[in-house]
Amino acid sequence: MPVAIKNLSSGPIFVSLNSGTNLRLSSGEVAAPVLDVEIMNNSKIDKLVSQRAISVEDLAGAAETSTAETSAADTPGRARKKA
Repeated sequence: MPVAIKNLSSGPIFVSLNSGTNLRLSSGEVAAPVLDVEIMNNSKIDKLVSQRAISVEDLAGAAETSTAETSAADTPGRARKKA
């Protein structure tokens, strides 16, 4: 499954993937989607996540969630309650 890696720090960060590829991310930059096998059991990425220097988001799960929300809202006969 593809994941997105975002730099949350105020400066550039180098992220080493399992394949040996290095990503250079500027502050606030989101890398092109990478496969989750590139980050699994990667202690350097785990450390950056625990330091809140980067965030890792599962793109497949996010796409499924947004699709489910859209289809529920578009279903006829289901009205949303107004507050």
